[in-house]
Amino acid sequence: MKLEMRRERRRPLSASYSLRWRGPGQDSNVIEVQGIDISSGGVKVRCATEIASGSSVFIEGKTGRPSGRCTVTYCNRRDSGYEIGLEFAEETRATLPALTDEGVDYYEFLQISPKAETATIYRIYRFMASRFHPDNPETGDPEKFLLLQRAFEVLSNADTRAEYDAIYENRETEALPIFELSQFVNGIDGEMNRRLGVLALLYNKRRTNPSDPTISLRELEKQMSFPREYLDFTTWYLKSKQYITVADNSDFALTALGVDYIESNTQDNPMLTNLLESTAQTATGPSARRRSRTSRHNPELFHMNCVTGELPPVSLSGNDKFASPMPDSRRIASGD
Repeated sequence: MKLEMRRERRRPLSASYSLRWRGPGQDSNVIEVQGIDISSGGVKVRCATEIASGSSVFIEGKTGRPSGRCTVTYCNRRDSGYEIGLEFAEETRATLPALTDEGVDYYEFLQISPKAETATIYRIYRFMASRFHPDNPETGDPEKFLLLQRAFEVLSNADTRAEYDAIYENRETEALPIFELSQFVNGIDGEMNRRLGVLALLYNKRRTNPSDPTISLRELEKQMSFPREYLDFTTWYLKSKQYITVADNSDFALTALGVDYIESNTQDNPMLTNLLESTAQTATGPSARRRSRTSRHNPELFHMNCVTGELPPVSLSGNDKFASPMPDSRRIASGD
């Protein structure tokens, strides 16, 4: 079990717990501890009191999850306190609804914003429940229906949702290093390059996975390391130019017109070439780098820069020698 706990990826945690245990003299002890990280097998906490390795303790979260017996696997001195590893007993693991679906983002599954109101969650739940219910002869899916039930149970309750958000808020996600460059941040050039980035991601996805060519908005946020405010204008423009389509569940896919644009402009556009090479890894394996979803960019600055009326000349040029009527890179920014 200990080997499995070490191999399983732990999630950063910011939650408080109550620990109860009996000391050497059989005295009952109760203390509040702060979570550091968690997995379905155990949790690491920061504690002001030393608890001997091998001790049996009872853990309880403020929301009642987790709740049950644990075993202290280690207790290490850190600064003025201790870092303690707790291994969950089997019955304790059953009280972790937010961790039962390893690798599943409930917000992503429901296709809603993490800031969505309860009424929105309920409305989406009812729609998806009718779609995935096993009694539906056309779209019924028992596994997805059970996942939907668990997601709704967590997100519809204020306490369990707060705990879920605390666990997932600082979760590391994959992001591509190329989108760290300043060329994707400021002014018109930054907006143009973000558009090329979206097209490159969708091109590689469609080329390597034609049976599932879509990418969701939240996945674009993760891979490009930009907040949604940076991408709303970008995706609106690409949709208006018919380079991409947007499904009812907000997933994006490249159109034939978008494919033509990519292939007609790659040879004479170094940025587009670099993007295609850099984003190809998303279709073949995980990114070489992980980072927090928290972006360093300023959405207010973005809106000030990209909604400016007339567009000045930019350095990205199109491929004029192709017979295709696709616009060059300046026109993709201006809409001409």
